[in-house]
Amino acid sequence: MAICPLCNALEYKAYTCPTCTSILQDYGKTVDYIGPYSAYMDQELLEEVDGLSAHDSQQYCLHLLYCPTCEKQTEVTVQLI
Repeated sequence: MAICPLCNALEYKAYTCPTCTSILQDYGKTVDYIGPYSAYMDQELLEEVDGLSAHDSQQYCLHLLYCPTCEKQTEVTVQLI
């Protein structure tokens, strides 16, 4: 099973806001914000509702990024290792 390098703090990647070029804050996996207990749910179940295709869910992790300057949110796909 592949793991996300950002979720597991194996690497750091700085993303910039496409609007104002400020550094975006990584708020973690998008599926962690589905509900109050989603961070504790079965990962295989969450892969079905993460917004990615079944094939992409096996290769990528969808992260929520936030710009404190613009107050905008964006999503980015992170390659699993």
